[in-house]
Amino acid sequence: MIERFRALSLACVLGLSSPAWAATATIDTTARNGVVQLGKTVWLSGKVDGKGMSMNFSVNGVAGGNATYGTVNSQNGEYRAPAVMPPNPVITIRGQTTQWAPVQASASVALTLVSTAGTPTPNPTPTPTPTPTPTPIPESAPDAQTQAAARFLQQASFGPTPAAIAAYKQMGQAAWLDQQFSTAPSPMPVTGDLNVLRTNWFKNMASGQDQLRQRIIFALSQIFVVSADKNPYANEMQPWLTTLQNHAFGNYYNLLREMSLNPAMGKYLDMGNSVLPAPNENYAREVMQLFTIGPVMLNQDGSIQRDRFGEAVASYDQQTIGELARALSGWTYAGPANRLNFENFSGPMQPLDSMHDKGAKTLLQGVTLPAGQSAQQDFDAAMQNLFQHPNIAPFVATRLIRALVTSNPSPAYIARVADVFANGPAGRGDMKATITAVLLDPDARNDGAPSGKLKDPILQILSLVRAANGNVLNPANLFWETSLLGQQLLNAPTVFSFFSPLTPLPGHPEQFGPEFQVYTPALAVARANFVYRLLNDEFASMIKIDLGPYMNAAGDPAALVSLVDATLLHGRMSPATRQAILASVAATTDKKQRALTALYLTAITADFAVQH
Repeated sequence: MIERFRALSLACVLGLSSPAWAATATIDTTARNGVVQLGKTVWLSGKVDGKGMSMNFSVNGVAGGNATYGTVNSQNGEYRAPAVMPPNPVITIRGQTTQWAPVQASASVALTLVSTAGTPTPNPTPTPTPTPTPTPIPESAPDAQTQAAARFLQQASFGPTPAAIAAYKQMGQAAWLDQQFSTAPSPMPVTGDLNVLRTNWFKNMASGQDQLRQRIIFALSQIFVVSADKNPYANEMQPWLTTLQNHAFGNYYNLLREMSLNPAMGKYLDMGNSVLPAPNENYAREVMQLFTIGPVMLNQDGSIQRDRFGEAVASYDQQTIGELARALSGWTYAGPANRLNFENFSGPMQPLDSMHDKGAKTLLQGVTLPAGQSAQQDFDAAMQNLFQHPNIAPFVATRLIRALVTSNPSPAYIARVADVFANGPAGRGDMKATITAVLLDPDARNDGAPSGKLKDPILQILSLVRAANGNVLNPANLFWETSLLGQQLLNAPTVFSFFSPLTPLPGHPEQFGPEFQVYTPALAVARANFVYRLLNDEFASMIKIDLGPYMNAAGDPAALVSLVDATLLHGRMSPATRQAILASVAATTDKKQRALTALYLTAITADFAVQH
């Protein structure tokens, strides 16, 4: 378990490079009294004018640090002290913000041989010793508690890490969830560069401390879809991503309202400047089909309601789409009042009553809106009409369960989560309560259950990086590679995101397997090739994975396979898989090739590619 020291600020302000407003940059560290024991970890937090800000860190002038002076992960602020004392025990950590006008700060820590629990005394005498080789992860099979923790973190984060498993085991489920709900969101700097926005989001998913929030943002991004395929600039996408972040743990009704008036969504689904006499129907259709109720009537357990002929009962028809489009007409972009404004992404859309259809409307379930109401009045009524529809609870419950836990939840599982959504402690649409119900349901925590879901490319890549203790450096050029795998962040190809939620499981059309839409035979081969290239350091400038521990164990093929099993699968490798990988590893004597073979073959097995 990684030791955390009690937080004591150690800030050193430098004005080396500051924008016109003379921002003050600092680095806070959890090092007690500014002292770190050899081999231990502390956490850094960059701030500008007292607010958290993403920084790229260096140690004694080396970006990311090294084995001599300690390493630092700029994505999560983790500084790990070296195993042996360097010539100078006082280490300088510098940070530079990633914003367009960067500012810098530095902090110093003193290394010590003894625990900081006592009276820390830095070692004043240089101790020249060889750079240590990495210590292999213990090869003993993980216990049931570790496996249960890893399974939970597969569902609630972008994959378990040794530190995350240790923290979860110490805290327990309830405390871990409380801690995640209260953790501040990872920084999301305002940027005019779409690739910077994409890169920052990817880094947040890879190593943000708010892992649960990041996983929920990712899930919601595939429900409330906006795509740079139509909104090609960063300022046209950022409002959407910010809204998902702000409401991930809030109330679904507030998320629905804000997203409906979000200028990014206004452009993507054409509600912006949708006016009489012919309002655009795109948003009216998709807000029902994809965001709230779905196309057919549902029971509370997610099962489809059918008529006497066995046909599914539609939840809306074309006339309903037209009526809802009329109710949502008369909204324009931010700007001067009383006129249609051109696209503006600086704030929510605003009503323009002169362009709003003021006739009477009939919405879902026969609810009528009287003639003469304003754009705001009709909007409020339409949002309530959608939010109070009986379908919304099982529809949202099913989408969240499929995103986090399993593609084929039982009707009882859906009903239990839907009941919480409908009647949460903080009211209907309580996201915290609903997320908790999804993750703590008996079906989710039944560690022997065969259910699960195929990981999409982003989730498989990040879970591999996190499991192998990799470091995301600069993934700006990585997204072309992920686009070839069918998933480029911010560029969903359709309103259904990267894959349809109704995609059947290959060979079993009675079941669902949404992610298999981007796992065709050709894409499966492409993903396997990507995994090998990642492990073989072909993307080393973007993502770095240290093969050292595995090469150290490679002299004994059985020990190496056990190490990889413990690291990537937490002891779940099947006997058949173990035997096949062991035979491949033993076919060469080259330690690096052995390490690559064991990691690669394990990472592309169903044991790893499927989230159990």
